[in-house]
Amino acid sequence: METYNLFWRNIKWRFQNPITIFLTVIPPIFWLVLYSTVLTKSMGGNYPAFILAGLLVLVIFSSSGSSGVSNYASKADGSFYRILISPVRRSSIVMGHVLDAAVFSFIEIGILLIISFFMSVRITSGFLGVWLMAIQLFCTMFFVASLSYTLSLQLPNENVFHTMMNTFVLPVFFVSTALIPFENIPAGFRFFVTLNPFTHVINSLRNLILDAFVDWQLFGLAVCLMLILGTVFFLLSIKKLHHDS
Repeated sequence: METYNLFWRNIKWRFQNPITIFLTVIPPIFWLVLYSTVLTKSMGGNYPAFILAGLLVLVIFSSSGSSGVSNYASKADGSFYRILISPVRRSSIVMGHVLDAAVFSFIEIGILLIISFFMSVRITSGFLGVWLMAIQLFCTMFFVASLSYTLSLQLPNENVFHTMMNTFVLPVFFVSTALIPFENIPAGFRFFVTLNPFTHVINSLRNLILDAFVDWQLFGLAVCLMLILGTVFFLLSIKKLHHDS
């Protein structure tokens, strides 16, 4: 019940600030509609289907990554401190934030998938692939939202928070297989691309979108990476909340 109440509180904040939804869904749509259209001829094949995996992760970066902004609004009106001195479990505070980020990330992912459908993109792995994508995307949201909340507890203001998230998002997105196949990446950069955990998430999502078979090893690697990283930042958030209370 504690988690639900905090989750619903965060949801209401989102509806009161709909601009946060609008601004986070526009960049991935821009990439899908314009960027993929421009490069379809030069890249060959169904490039919108190829790029979709990376854009799904970009949606999570935008929506779940920016979700920590609500924490600064809560601090400004004093509600954050009222929750902090209440007997509510610290894990419920963080989980309410994560679930809020997940709901709106899935809404934006749904919008992106609908647009991609009209661009002839299909999930080749079928119904099973759709479920596996949902699991993988939720695990990725868990990590990014936990990271976002941890940073919002550590950084002094919203401007520094946005700077930090933008510094994190752009290199992670571009130093991956989000836009081009791994074999087309210059050899000197391939080590860093492989080191990027989101590369494995994108590759697994792309496997589910483009291939009829499921690469279970790749799927398991991607999910485990996101769960481990998410758990680390989830626990760091709880520790910080205990320290501040």
